[in-house]
Amino acid sequence: MPDQRRRFGLTTKSLIYAVGIHVFVAALLLVSFNFDLGKITQPASRPQSTPVQATVVTEAEVQKQLDVIANKEEKKKLEEELAQKKLQDILQKTKEAEQKKQQEQQKLAEIKKQKEAEKKKALEKKKAEELARKKKAEQIKKEELAQAQKEKERLAKAKAEEERKRLEAEKKKQTELARKKKEEEEKRAKELALQQKLEEERQQAAFQSLLAQYEPIIRQKVSRNWNRPSSTQSGIAAQVSVRLTATGEVISAKITRSSGNSVFDRSVENAVYKASPLPIPQESGINEKFRNLNLKFKPEDLIS
Repeated sequence: MPDQRRRFGLTTKSLIYAVGIHVFVAALLLVSFNFDLGKITQPASRPQSTPVQATVVTEAEVQKQLDVIANKEEKKKLEEELAQKKLQDILQKTKEAEQKKQQEQQKLAEIKKQKEAEKKKALEKKKAEELARKKKAEQIKKEELAQAQKEKERLAKAKAEEERKRLEAEKKKQTELARKKKEEEEKRAKELALQQKLEEERQQAAFQSLLAQYEPIIRQKVSRNWNRPSSTQSGIAAQVSVRLTATGEVISAKITRSSGNSVFDRSVENAVYKASPLPIPQESGINEKFRNLNLKFKPEDLIS
């Protein structure tokens, strides 16, 4: 707007000043026209007391005066029209400039508004894209975590299954080893029991063999220490349980099966005590068998 006003040689102050001058000039011309017209149309006042000599005015002079007045009015009117037109042109151009300015401002405002809308839209789009990216990243991360958890569970399950199989195999192995060990122990126990039994049988056989050798000697020594009671009769027998030390010393002698004659029974016990120590073998493993002897005595087998 200031550029347009400079281009037309106008400012707000000069425009107001020009309008005021034109209004003032128009008013002055109107007053002057009325004044001149009054002088022509109105008759001269007549003095009441003093007669005035009449001035003769020709029609040509009147017409000349009227032409001058008419020319002035036309000129003034033309000047006013020109000034009015110029003023209207200036106002029109000012209005157009103002409208153009408003249009430009409106256009700039619309462009600014459009840019702001586009900026806002771009920002919203960026935010939406960022939100979508974050959601997608979170979804990917969630899926990765779920996959990792699934893989972890699978590995844990596989490890647990492997451990179960290992424990089952170990248990089976231990069970098999225990079974074999038990079988071996049972086998060894049976073998040991058989060996012990065979050894016992061997020792018992050896004992019986030695007992058969030593029993007559023991019986002979007991007989030498027996005093035959007067009430002793043939056909009776007394069985005596004798406990001995390793050297054959008699620890005890007790009737385990009575002969029916208590006197005979006591005589046999006394004879065993008196015969101490009894002759027994001293070999290890055999000597122990002779620590407990069951001897049977009959009167006819004893020497009186």
